[in-house]
Amino acid sequence: MGQLNELQIKAAAPRDKEYLLADGEGLYLRVRPTGKVWVYRYKQLGKEAKLSLGHYPVVTLAAARKKARAEAEKRADGVDPREARRVEEERGRVARLNTFELTARAWHAQAQKDREWSASYAEKVMRHLELHIFPWLGALAMDTIAPTEVVRCLHRIKERGNLETAQRVREAVQHVFQYAVDVGTLEPGKNFVSNRTGGLPPPRARHYAAITDPQKLGQLLRDMRAYNGNVITRAALQLSPLLFQRPGQLRLAHWEDIDLEQALWRCPPEKMKLREWKKRDMRTPAHLVPLPTQAVAILRDIFPLTGPTGPIFRSMAKRSEKTRYMSDNTVNSALRTLGYDTKEQITGHGFRATARTLIRELLGWDREVIERHLAHVSDEELGGSYDRTTHFNQRCRMIQLWADLLDDLAAGKGVALANDMRRSGAMPPQSWTGGNPAAGAGSEQGFMVAA
Repeated sequence: MGQLNELQIKAAAPRDKEYLLADGEGLYLRVRPTGKVWVYRYKQLGKEAKLSLGHYPVVTLAAARKKARAEAEKRADGVDPREARRVEEERGRVARLNTFELTARAWHAQAQKDREWSASYAEKVMRHLELHIFPWLGALAMDTIAPTEVVRCLHRIKERGNLETAQRVREAVQHVFQYAVDVGTLEPGKNFVSNRTGGLPPPRARHYAAITDPQKLGQLLRDMRAYNGNVITRAALQLSPLLFQRPGQLRLAHWEDIDLEQALWRCPPEKMKLREWKKRDMRTPAHLVPLPTQAVAILRDIFPLTGPTGPIFRSMAKRSEKTRYMSDNTVNSALRTLGYDTKEQITGHGFRATARTLIRELLGWDREVIERHLAHVSDEELGGSYDRTTHFNQRCRMIQLWADLLDDLAAGKGVALANDMRRSGAMPPQSWTGGNPAAGAGSEQGFMVAA
């Protein structure tokens, strides 16, 4: 039979079963009920092999013959056409997967697992890449990205005044390139992103804005008590300096965690700032936060609004679900509404520094007691492993004295009162081990078991 022509190909009608029309030199037209496909047939190691060359009429008769000749030339050179195509397809697949975005997402998933990132931190890292890098470099193959392209991305961030974000993004990009080298998709030496890329200055330590002047703190307390916004927001504002726990910890508090009768907030590990494995560890204890009478009164006041179960500080926005928390920016937004600069004067997290400083300076409490209330572990060598004291009884007394001092500062009585308290013995020696004023006296361990 001679070679095929266009009339024969067009006239080939489908049958119940597919059949082949030979063109010569291993080229066939496979006629199926669903369409016509070019096939190159040959023998490899004594066995018949087939290779698809494309659909007709997308691949014309002339194009199919050209493809068949190319495959025959490979066989003449001792190359199996099917194996050559497999290698080519694998290279193409790797090239498609080796874009910056896909590599970055693979690094992110691995880093989140290896470094035990919290969900919020992992989300922040990915969000930075999505906003500042992916739109420009995401679709590019890793080995085609030039250093200048990374620098331009970093400078876009810096020029908007976000130097710290630029530094964090640079660090993430550096890790992505190193990850590509480590998994073999990028040649060693190709990680050109370093701590000097982009000409950015080194990161500067910047503490949360906090007020440590007693008179200024008194004015802030008066402003907070006069806040006429949402009642739930006002409660969160007033509790922030009273309890000085992390803002996220306060925001995620549930009524189930609170015992108003015993004046105790038992914060579970999953809501604390801990490594993910430690949050999941059944042996990790809850952080016990004694509540001064002022805090109990504030909570009782909002109990009818958000209690008896679920989030204490749930969003009060219209169409909001009852299980939805207030925004993590709510407290800072309220402070700005009161006229305070949350970058330079006071921030929600800064109340921890305020309390840590003034409780030490004005009330003279031992730093270890304050640190345990802040949920910090011992800074001694092996302290986290062996020193598991919570100083709960001392903290009960300390937190009530602190709350009383805040009331006096808000009333304008100033520092003189704190000095009077110390001189009169209202602040006991640092070795004091009295009982919980809200729940009755007793040993620390005994109270924890009972609670």
